[in-house]
Amino acid sequence: MSTIKFRLAAKTDMGLVRTNNEDNFQAAADLSSGQMRWVNNEICSLGEKGALLVVADGMGGMNAGEVASELAIETVREYFSLENLTPEVTRNRFSIEKYMKEVIVAADARIKAEAKERPETRGMGTTIVIGWILEGQLYVSWCGDSRAYIYNPVAGLHQITKDHSYVQGLVDKGVISREDAFEYPDSNIITRSLCDGGAKAKPESLLKPYELCDNDIVLLCTDGLCGMVRDNEMELVIRNNEHNMDVLVDELIHAACEAEGSDNITVCLCQILQGGGHCNPDVFIESENRLNGGINNMIHTVVNGNKAGAHKGKKKITALLICLLLVMVIIGGGIWYFVGGASGKNATDVVKTDSTDVKKDSIPDTLKQKDDAGDNDKVSDSSGKGNKAESLPDHGSGKSIFPNDANPGKDKVEEMDPGEEINGEKDVLVPVGNINEDEGDAPEVKEQKTIPDEYLIKKGEFTWKKITDGINKEYKTDFSEIEVKNANPKVDLGTIKIGQKIKIPKK
Repeated sequence: MSTIKFRLAAKTDMGLVRTNNEDNFQAAADLSSGQMRWVNNEICSLGEKGALLVVADGMGGMNAGEVASELAIETVREYFSLENLTPEVTRNRFSIEKYMKEVIVAADARIKAEAKERPETRGMGTTIVIGWILEGQLYVSWCGDSRAYIYNPVAGLHQITKDHSYVQGLVDKGVISREDAFEYPDSNIITRSLCDGGAKAKPESLLKPYELCDNDIVLLCTDGLCGMVRDNEMELVIRNNEHNMDVLVDELIHAACEAEGSDNITVCLCQILQGGGHCNPDVFIESENRLNGGINNMIHTVVNGNKAGAHKGKKKITALLICLLLVMVIIGGGIWYFVGGASGKNATDVVKTDSTDVKKDSIPDTLKQKDDAGDNDKVSDSSGKGNKAESLPDHGSGKSIFPNDANPGKDKVEEMDPGEEINGEKDVLVPVGNINEDEGDAPEVKEQKTIPDEYLIKKGEFTWKKITDGINKEYKTDFSEIEVKNANPKVDLGTIKIGQKIKIPKK
């Protein structure tokens, strides 16, 4: 492989709202020189020890978040000094990744020690993401929600790190989609960081190093950029300014300020000009599926889990299709048994009521309602008690999470199919025909659902549209989103919780 030519650019900005900058960063064009320096947009050749990009997003506000991020960057500078980058460190990918994680753990320990010595800084912390370009490959380690991206004109923009955040956890569980995560409440809650309580930092690395390609742009940033600008919008800014890294870094910061600018913004860029490989968009499939979470991970495991053996992959797909077919057959048989089988019983079948056998043609045409007290799920109170719903943690942002579903299904009157059981009991009267056939057919008993005054919020109902759809589906109504919203002018969707009651508008 020929010598890699590249150029760097890195900047930070306070944003439009904050009065101080808690972000810190470092770039180094040539670690072999022993100097942590770079010049924006200057063309460089990749040295023996490689090039470095680091971004840290301090947290703690008045509790010195900028101190935490600066301590993290200082630790990185020390560990990536020329004398510390020994052949033992750069021997192979495993020694490199191990070393990068050691750097992050050391930074975490240093911040903890500082907080212990200076009580006024207790509560400070920082995220970190490190990108080390070495011998044509990009190694990335991180802790928190600061990100690394790869852009290429052929493949577009792709996130290659996975946030350690509450919202990413919801995506992984399939509760929300990756698209919904951008505007989801509590998106600022992270699950890992440096100086995160007494626990030792848990950094993460890429599943394997990324092979750099010509025209790649490596982008490291804090959530002041990726939390304000969607990935597709970020890609458009890059595509329009990819020929000048100094201009591009300014335009990305400008886009974040235009979007909201409520956080500090830090961006580090490295563009590969020559010496890299040819871009293959398929290399990003694995990282995209990891980020999408939920069912996508299972599909990816089955379909793409063994790229080395195409024949084995086909066997897995075939097995999956067979399993799906069997499940469909079982479900179909169950539906036929409970629906078709019940309606096909003859008129001489016997229904048991209060331990007395009575023929169907002698039972009154009546319905028995379900007992509200025994048919409704419990919703937890503020102390976390209850059967189905758990208490909702407060993360200090005034927002809530949706851990479980709750069933507000009170005051239901349901028409029962002949022979249907309720809660496993057969002692139920059901409509089976007329007592006196001479009187003709009995009038049709229609399903009745009384619309109550209030509606209990279910899981996933965090917009007025979803709430309105839930009410209309539950009570077979046709309320509009505006009607429901106007009936609840004081309801703040940002703090709404499962089991919370809202008013149902009157027709």
